[in-house]
Amino acid sequence: MAFLKRNKMNQLKGIITGIQSHEGLSIVKVHGPNNCMFTSLVMDDVESADWLREGEPVVLHFKEIEVMISKDSDVRVSTQNCLPCKIQSIDTGIILCQLELLFGETIITSIITANACKQLNLQENDLVTALIKTNEISVSPDD
Repeated sequence: MAFLKRNKMNQLKGIITGIQSHEGLSIVKVHGPNNCMFTSLVMDDVESADWLREGEPVVLHFKEIEVMISKDSDVRVSTQNCLPCKIQSIDTGIILCQLELLFGETIITSIITANACKQLNLQENDLVTALIKTNEISVSPDD
């Protein structure tokens, strides 16, 4: 399928609102689009990364294959990043399925197995929750 060759990352802009650092690791809280809070695990701390400060603009990056999908609105899992979305389009192949998700005004892409898409009976315009684990979101300065 053509979408596998693009290899693009999802990118969202936000502002750092909180940082918890210990032994070279940080949990970074970012206020992102649609008034949504994101959590990211960063392999830096406030002493080693000068851009890692509250109030700093950043870009969140995460791979399409790291975006899980749930049809349940009240998901009870350890994943911190749960985004309410609407399926804008579905491109189903033999093995994989690409979902274009509308997250407010922003498009997020998810690649899941075609089997999972079928099991969840996903359809365009379905309301879903996109889930991204904290350690799958990278943060970089918004230069």
